[in-house]
Amino acid sequence: MIVKPRFWQILTAATLTASTFFNAVPLHPSIAENKVSTTQVTQAILTLSGHTAPLRTIVISPDGQTLASSGDDKTIKLWNLKTGELLRTLSGHTERVTSLVFTPDGRTLASSSLDNTIKLWNVETGKLNRNLTGHSASVISIAISPDGKTLASGSYDKTLRLWNLSNGKLVHSFKVFATAVVISPDGRNLISGNEDGTIKRWNLRTRKLIANLVPPKPKNPMFDSQRASSVISLAISADGQTLINGGYNDFHQSIQQTDGKNVKVWNLKTGKVVHNFTAELGSINAVALTPDGKSFITGGLGRKISIFDLKTGKLIRTIEGHAGGIYALAVSKDGKTLISGSGDKSIKVWQL
Repeated sequence: MIVKPRFWQILTAATLTASTFFNAVPLHPSIAENKVSTTQVTQAILTLSGHTAPLRTIVISPDGQTLASSGDDKTIKLWNLKTGELLRTLSGHTERVTSLVFTPDGRTLASSSLDNTIKLWNVETGKLNRNLTGHSASVISIAISPDGKTLASGSYDKTLRLWNLSNGKLVHSFKVFATAVVISPDGRNLISGNEDGTIKRWNLRTRKLIANLVPPKPKNPMFDSQRASSVISLAISADGQTLINGGYNDFHQSIQQTDGKNVKVWNLKTGKVVHNFTAELGSINAVALTPDGKSFITGGLGRKISIFDLKTGKLIRTIEGHAGGIYALAVSKDGKTLISGSGDKSIKVWQL
């Protein structure tokens, strides 16, 4: 049985036609707690245009020279990050592309799609190297181990799979509804954010479950079904100690009651939530951490990018400039550049 995407996963910025829509709604209490007077409109240093539909995913190559982007137009574009020149367009997926990741050597780009497949592309030539098939429903998130040997994929078929990148064969399959996946920088742990709001951590070598992290329940639940949001986005710190997950609140989801918080910061050593709040109304589709581990960044349907202090959870500044929701974020290795992909079909490069 194919599991259909939930409302928050198919909602595009095109459904929000009036910018005053958000301004007319009172701040959620948890937003007010974190809000400080730092909002500012920042001029992007570069805007990349070429996609014909909303952007869903972007990734920077390991050498920092190339940006890969994709989304609802089913194509993947490779850009020269310094000049903004479009290098090539990769075509092959028949549905929305959901996730992109480079191999550590930068020679191969992996892509996942709602067409149930994972494709491996030669970055230099743009040719398709291999097609990984086996998922029976949309593939929504992928990650590659630091040694470049293993690819992990989460799907609506409620499996999390491990693939051998050298031969394309399936290595292992976990029965879990993983909506976002990452692999720790040291390559030891596979981490999944799940539909039920939990975070699961496995030993990547033994494939044994190490921890099942359960978010706190609402203090005053209105319904028995009220719980943490499904995980939409994940980011792990360079030292592997901190995990950020983005989700949604009930602003656009009336069927399933959540705890109203769409950002959670986890201490992976203790398994505890350090910060739990709502960054903006609607879903948080993208999260990222700065390389120095001092800040984390969120982007969502509110069309703004928010930068928070990791230690205190307080808002440092916001960046506005996109005309649509934010669906993808990437930070350069030197921490000086932020890149965002939006429902307005554009990619913007910002100076941090």
